[in-house]
Amino acid sequence: MPIDLREVEPLGSKSVLLEQAMRRNRNNRQQNKYDDDDAMMDMITPDFEWLKEDKSAVQSLVQQMDASIGQLAKQMNELDEKNRKSRLAVEKEQQLLFKQIRTLNGLLKKQLDLFSSVERQVSNIEIQQNNLLPQVGIGLIAGLMSAVTILATAPWLTVFIETYIR
Repeated sequence: MPIDLREVEPLGSKSVLLEQAMRRNRNNRQQNKYDDDDAMMDMITPDFEWLKEDKSAVQSLVQQMDASIGQLAKQMNELDEKNRKSRLAVEKEQQLLFKQIRTLNGLLKKQLDLFSSVERQVSNIEIQQNNLLPQVGIGLIAGLMSAVTILATAPWLTVFIETYIR
């Protein structure tokens, strides 16, 4: 609401003039308010039945809102409980998954160690195969020598076995 400065005397400073105008405006508003209230009191008949109906309607609305809030709180608690249970289940599954991953990593490491060991053994066999030909030659010569020895001693052995076994 604008302040009416027409009735203010322009002799003082701006702040004094503004203060005077505000005081006069406040006084005018209060006077008008009292006059309006008196006029309204004469015009309104005291019928408060609608107030009672509104009060009962508001009370009913408040009861419905309380019931709705109660149901909402119950549903929120149920959701929190389900959320907690699902979070625990996910955590357990993650722990199991991590254990399985750790086990698989261990198995893969053992398998890699086994493959590297087999590779070393194969390389050792290849190195030894290079030395195999002289060993085969030595084996053949030793075998021939033992065969010759057996052939040479066979008649004496048969005589020896026949005399002592019978």
